[in-house]
Amino acid sequence: MPNARGDQAKLLSRRQSAFGAAESAADGAYYALPFYDYNVTPSGELANDEAIYGDAFPGDVVQGLRNLAGTMEVPMGMDSIGWHLAQLLGLPSTSGTGPYVHSFTAAAQPAILLATHGITHNGVAQHFTQDSLATTGMEIQAQKNGTRQRVSFNVTGREEVRAGATLDSTPVEYAADPVPVGFQAALSLDGSEVGGVTQVGLTLNSGREADQEAMNSAATAAEISPGVWDLNGTLNARFRDAQFYDLASNGTAFALSLRWQLSASYSLAISVPSLMLERNGVPVSGRGIISQSFNWRVNRPAPGAELMEITLTNATATYANAG
Repeated sequence: MPNARGDQAKLLSRRQSAFGAAESAADGAYYALPFYDYNVTPSGELANDEAIYGDAFPGDVVQGLRNLAGTMEVPMGMDSIGWHLAQLLGLPSTSGTGPYVHSFTAAAQPAILLATHGITHNGVAQHFTQDSLATTGMEIQAQKNGTRQRVSFNVTGREEVRAGATLDSTPVEYAADPVPVGFQAALSLDGSEVGGVTQVGLTLNSGREADQEAMNSAATAAEISPGVWDLNGTLNARFRDAQFYDLASNGTAFALSLRWQLSASYSLAISVPSLMLERNGVPVSGRGIISQSFNWRVNRPAPGAELMEITLTNATATYANAG
């Protein structure tokens, strides 16, 4: 009997209309999304009842609340990444006729987009359906290396069930979906490219969570509750001058921009208009190159300004559902 293998797994996704109602199976209605790791899994509580019966045996096992949450790691495919960004930030403002320019922003009152996912294990003919999934956060680590750029997304949802067949036997794939390599990332501060930076980390959280407190006559969540944006990260750099030290010590706000440029038709840029570095010193450890590390945190945006903006240029005209 064959074993399930990761290289035979497929991730299918379709935007879901209403909480608690998974999208129906249909050929050509789902996107097949590339991924490195999919760890969005169900969990359920078990506990022994503590009723007293006059003996030392444990009480009956009680099944408690059921949850669905986890993280998926995906390539920064210049076409497919827009689907994930839309699930977190909402549908973009799009211009152009090819290439298309999509602008994603962290809205003051963001809409929560839900999704149905299908996980198909082709090697063992096993299939699972996950419903009411909301993307709650995103993490990116940019550094100079020779590997394809990856992005992690945090996800929460309502329920996973085993399905009798795949949700879509002919899913739509994003093509050509090129992926930048780590060394293609560039960093700018206040509009000027900066040298000596070795790593930049960015973590965006929406504060969304599955509501397991509202009573709904079920062990699963009643809805996805909205939250508050949080944006922070890290910055590591060679110690060449006091630029970063002074920014941190003086509490000076500045703009940060990360950009991956493949061509005039494919690029992704992340702009944070106002952030501040946490104060930190410059440790000396050994005889080698001296580095400095800072944590950073975003400021509340000024009226009319954005908390963060992601501009994606690619060959995809829309991020509506397939089919």
